[in-house]
Amino acid sequence: MNWIERCALALLAAALFVPLGASAEDMVVVNARGIGLKPGTKIDAGKPLTLAEGQHVTLVAVNGVTLKLDGPFDKPPSQASGGGVVTAALGALVTQQGARTVEVGVTRAGGTVAQLPDPWVLDVSRTGTVCLLDGHPAVFWRPTSGKDAVLSLMPADRSWKAETVWPAGSDRLEASGDIAVHADSVFFIAFDSGDEAAVTVNAVPANLDSDPMRAAWLADQGCEAQAEALLRNK
Repeated sequence: MNWIERCALALLAAALFVPLGASAEDMVVVNARGIGLKPGTKIDAGKPLTLAEGQHVTLVAVNGVTLKLDGPFDKPPSQASGGGVVTAALGALVTQQGARTVEVGVTRAGGTVAQLPDPWVLDVSRTGTVCLLDGHPAVFWRPTSGKDAVLSLMPADRSWKAETVWPAGSDRLEASGDIAVHADSVFFIAFDSGDEAAVTVNAVPANLDSDPMRAAWLADQGCEAQAEALLRNK
């Protein structure tokens, strides 16, 4: 059993065997529908949460376990036994065939990506979703190349264009202060080789309290390669 299989199975075991009611710790909203809760909002898992019919909230706990609640619901999330679906978001890293785990570099959508050296670098070598930690600068990543490359960055509406040289031998490039790379946006990244990628940037709240919590958030947002790197680098 490899390390990623152990990590995924450990989180799945936590989801199945650790009762949320054991502690009334804070949980963080991953996503919500039909209710005025924003992703990243902390709630007290020991206080009642009321959801009407059609409303939905996904919460993540400090151990990385996620809780999916659908209305009608009217009790503390810590008492959600039978009233919600408890999962481990990193279970997305396990393939549909239960005996086989996802290999490093394979996403839920079936595309292949390189193994990231750090969880907080943004892979701009391919079209996909990346996750930017709030309060941190955007650091682009590509597989190391033996020659300089000209990188162009444009917003989704292509209203402006910024260019810079990516030096040979370097796999990382920090976005300069005059380039507004921010979460909840889509950018087009192009190289002078002709390759272009549409990169969706999602936010990772700074108030997530643990690496399992951050990894679960990354996996839920479609940033599985970053989640894998976070757990691998522990």
